[in-house]
Amino acid sequence: MMAEFARYADITIAAVGLVQGLFLCFLLRAEGVRAFAANRWMMLFLGAVMLNLFNDVTKRMLPAEAEEMIVLFFFPANFVIVPAIYLYFREISGTPSTRPWIHFVLVGVIFNVIAWLLSFEADGPNAPSRDVMLSFVIRRVCWFTFFAQSAFYIVLLWNVSQRYFHQTQEQLGADRNAMRRWIIVILGGVSLIFVTVLLSWIASRYLPQDLAMSGAGLAFVLVLFAMTYVIATQPVLFVMADWPGEGEVIDIPDSVDAKGPPAAGPINSGYGEVSQPDIPSFPRPLLDEDGAAIICRRLDDIRKRGDLLFDPLISMPKLARAVGVSPNQLSYVLNHHIGQKFFNYVNSARVEEARAVLIAEPDRTILDVALSVGFNSKSTFNLAFKTLTGETPSAVRDSARHVSDTTDPPPEQQSDDQTRVLISLGPTC
Repeated sequence: MMAEFARYADITIAAVGLVQGLFLCFLLRAEGVRAFAANRWMMLFLGAVMLNLFNDVTKRMLPAEAEEMIVLFFFPANFVIVPAIYLYFREISGTPSTRPWIHFVLVGVIFNVIAWLLSFEADGPNAPSRDVMLSFVIRRVCWFTFFAQSAFYIVLLWNVSQRYFHQTQEQLGADRNAMRRWIIVILGGVSLIFVTVLLSWIASRYLPQDLAMSGAGLAFVLVLFAMTYVIATQPVLFVMADWPGEGEVIDIPDSVDAKGPPAAGPINSGYGEVSQPDIPSFPRPLLDEDGAAIICRRLDDIRKRGDLLFDPLISMPKLARAVGVSPNQLSYVLNHHIGQKFFNYVNSARVEEARAVLIAEPDRTILDVALSVGFNSKSTFNLAFKTLTGETPSAVRDSARHVSDTTDPPPEQQSDDQTRVLISLGPTC
């Protein structure tokens, strides 16, 4: 009776987990091409987890003769789970692995060992006792290798996640609690999977294996639900790997004298050519008034263009490179001359554009507008919009629709009204 209950429970849990895993993949895919470099590793992690859940379904439905083949194709997937999360954190912390395939060598090794073992066990009950003992030892070695690999990578994960957390705080000014929640969910989830599988494997020595391993499937599903909730309610922040060192200045074409006027001409910021105003190269992170004023003018030009600030993966290094200064100099100007941290400055530009779009195109959905200006979720957009304008996006959109239905002012007046809105939101030096 207990075994029958475990059978149906495992199938139900696995089916729910598969649906949740697919939904989480769609959420990650919706973050766009720019985020794919990091999200591909998260999707690989999800794929390995879903293979385990799919294994729980197939082993209950296929005949016993097929169980060994199931082990051959599904067990090596366990060696992908923790390395994939490690590579994800390496990518978003700005230190991507140059040879990521090294982290998956064990997958191929274990696959070949199991394939050899299955051919070795072909004699079945007629196999000599020494062969049975060798098979037992090899299977135990495979499991011990899995636990050793997982423990090793979990230690590495804690180290690289701390670097990611500190970089995000410094470069993006992100909400500390939101970042801590995301890190805890991932690391806590991976640790929970590791501990649950370990305890289930130990319990399988004393209980029927199907019953003992039921907890592992439940752990997978709980982790998927927690990750889905965090991604759906908080934007996933990415840190780019290009923050120059302290005091370093990015060179500007046509060598510029620090005290004299710079050479004019366009520069390539990575987002197309941008007209170059007078920008000296500054030898120090802290700037004089003239240098700060030049950076302010350049920021105004980038803000009017909009495309860079609407990039969902915008970071302090990216913006600093477009301006032509170091991130330290840019941070100094934002804090002391504009009066905003980097994260607030980007949000104000996005909300400014979003409000104009809501007024000009009241039929567009709020989520569509939010995504178009660089926000990764509707909830984050609503919070930023309400904080900066004192109104909700829905209220602005409804007001625009009401005005459009009752009266249709001349185009010149509409343009003036929108201009006044933009000026009221945009900070200046």
